[in-house]
Amino acid sequence: MDTISLTGSRASAWSGWSILGLTRAQARVAAMALALTLAFAFRITALSTYGFSQDEIHKVEAIEEYRAGHFVANAEHPMLMKLAMWGSVELAGAWNRIASPDRAIALETAVRLPNAVAGTATTFALYGVADLLFGPSVAVVASVIWALDVNAIATNRIGKEDTLLLLFFLLAVWCYERAKRQGDTDPQGAQRWYAGSGAMFGLMLASKYMPVSLMAYAVFNAVTDRAPGANRPRWFWMSGAALLAFLAANPVILMPSTWRYVAIYMDGGMLAHHGSLFAGRMYITNIPISPLGLPVTFYLQYLATKVPLVVLGAAAVGLVELVRRREERGFVLLRVLLVIQLVLYSLLAAKFLRYMLPVHAVVDLIAAIGLVAVIERVRHSRLSEPARVATVAGLLAVSLATLVSAPLSGAPFYSLYQNALGERLARPGATFSEETYDYGVREAVAAIAGAAESGAVIVSDVPDVVAHYLARSNRPDLAVRSLSGEGIPNGARESWVVVQDEHIYFENQAVVEQLRQRLIPWREIRAGDAVALQVFRIEGR
Repeated sequence: MDTISLTGSRASAWSGWSILGLTRAQARVAAMALALTLAFAFRITALSTYGFSQDEIHKVEAIEEYRAGHFVANAEHPMLMKLAMWGSVELAGAWNRIASPDRAIALETAVRLPNAVAGTATTFALYGVADLLFGPSVAVVASVIWALDVNAIATNRIGKEDTLLLLFFLLAVWCYERAKRQGDTDPQGAQRWYAGSGAMFGLMLASKYMPVSLMAYAVFNAVTDRAPGANRPRWFWMSGAALLAFLAANPVILMPSTWRYVAIYMDGGMLAHHGSLFAGRMYITNIPISPLGLPVTFYLQYLATKVPLVVLGAAAVGLVELVRRREERGFVLLRVLLVIQLVLYSLLAAKFLRYMLPVHAVVDLIAAIGLVAVIERVRHSRLSEPARVATVAGLLAVSLATLVSAPLSGAPFYSLYQNALGERLARPGATFSEETYDYGVREAVAAIAGAAESGAVIVSDVPDVVAHYLARSNRPDLAVRSLSGEGIPNGARESWVVVQDEHIYFENQAVVEQLRQRLIPWREIRAGDAVALQVFRIEGR
């Protein structure tokens, strides 16, 4: 077999080496089958461990509106993911009608299933992009790293738009790079791939109104392809395909009521609270004050403390390759994506962990480049052939074992994973309050419903989640109100206050501090070693 390539040729990592008696093609197929199996298993198992978050409840409410023929609900986000969720919920309902109760699919699972499947499919999309730009060896390694990426798994398991955004971005890049390759000899035939790339970009924007990755890819092509000649997309066909795909997956954008809704949303008319807790301190998160707000080092600290050390180590080697091979197309793309995404997201006042999903794909690719580069150096070392084979086998075994250990140790609370550095610096959930992702609200509501007096009030800053699970508890006498918007009621009624660090804002910070100083929590619910929420009981007068 031939030598490794980091430039996109059809080379393989092993020259003259047999891998478990398999041919090169068989080894790649086996590795990809393993990667896809692992990716699916970690993303699909126990999807209902968490109750719904406030964002996910809005998707559930949107599905109900869609069923009634009303498509403007939750219009600050496009339709594609909600349509996929709607289909998943309907299929789950059909299954539940014929399945035994112990095999029924929970609503939480049905809502999150499309993203879990899309996160798995991203494994193959990442392979396709890496194969074209860096060769099959890097592609296989990157796919395995992605399949086991504990932070990517955490985001793929929630009902947010970022997973589909990344999937369609990678598919768009794959189509475009296929077009560039074919266009060297067949510019006319390449147009179908350019049009396919446009369609994927349209579906990307129909998944989430966040064009950062598209902007970065446009900058990349402007830098690397200044004189494409005939090998370039016909703007009319590519943009037309993008528009048609966007409208087909998001027709609600044509409705005037959607624009009115979005205008109110963008003006802050639906914002009920302000500020975010980071490492025990409150920060302003209003977009107009960017780049002030949450520290610009927020995402760098996140990567340093939550990415497995074996990936960080391999990525450090890969960064050297990004500098050393800075003229090659794939390496330019990685540098552009890494810099633009990290810089733009870091300058925003508000920051969310899920925004880093595209960055994780870039980091995993860089780590794959680094790991393959190390293997290449071993192959060309002065060690004997048996020693080189043993060294490479040991390196791969240790790397795979370390990669597998991260999601295994984090399950089922993947978002709380910390690497060894993160564990030394803070307890889980102490730095990034978002890590608990509304875990425990469902369980808290069930406990309160079993103990509350008639007519009691549950006070929370995820009131829609509380109301959803309260409706399941057969306690219509209990009321729900917002802690930030309405506060704790005064009077004769008993109050139950649900406190979560991820929902501490400037509006409720003083009240929460007083509760914690004066009362012992009636109950604490933990996600692993992290306190996800506290429940305080205030007796009525």
